[in-house]
Amino acid sequence: MLMFYLPQLNFLLALASLGLLAVTVFLAVDLFVLKGKYARPYVAQYFWPVVLFVTIGSVAMSLLYSEYFGFIPCSLCWLQRIAIYPQALMGLMAFKLRDEKYVSLYGIGLSAFGLLVAIYQYIYQMIPQEKLATGILPCLADGSNADCAAKIIDEFGFVTFPFLSVVTFAFLIVLYLYRLRLR
Repeated sequence: MLMFYLPQLNFLLALASLGLLAVTVFLAVDLFVLKGKYARPYVAQYFWPVVLFVTIGSVAMSLLYSEYFGFIPCSLCWLQRIAIYPQALMGLMAFKLRDEKYVSLYGIGLSAFGLLVAIYQYIYQMIPQEKLATGILPCLADGSNADCAAKIIDEFGFVTFPFLSVVTFAFLIVLYLYRLRLR
């Protein structure tokens, strides 16, 4: 039944990622150029709900696509999951324990790793199939049935799952950096 709504869900996720990209750019400019002139009070007030929503939402969406819709994650997708799944649990624990000291540092490390893997996979997906056959950029496939170049989401000609990951990890990095500067 839910499979009927997959195209609409893909479209909504694509729109949400573009909105999150705009927020990420705004926060980065505000943090690095304007020294927190506009967003500082909002980041201070909404840091925990936003981090928890983004990380838990990412976990939920990845599990929805793999466990319900049946899309097998490739090796690169698993590496991105390794970077986001702990952040959901870490965020919950840090919020509960009021850990202001280390959560941002650990989050930046995990998000930077996930960002690099997502950028690699996005570039890999954007290379035309005939070029991929020449071995110009290797897929880290481990023999599973999943293809790193397969586009589960392909909206607007450039929004794919790795694009969503790039935006999510970049947003989290900027948010964590903002939090470090607030202290």
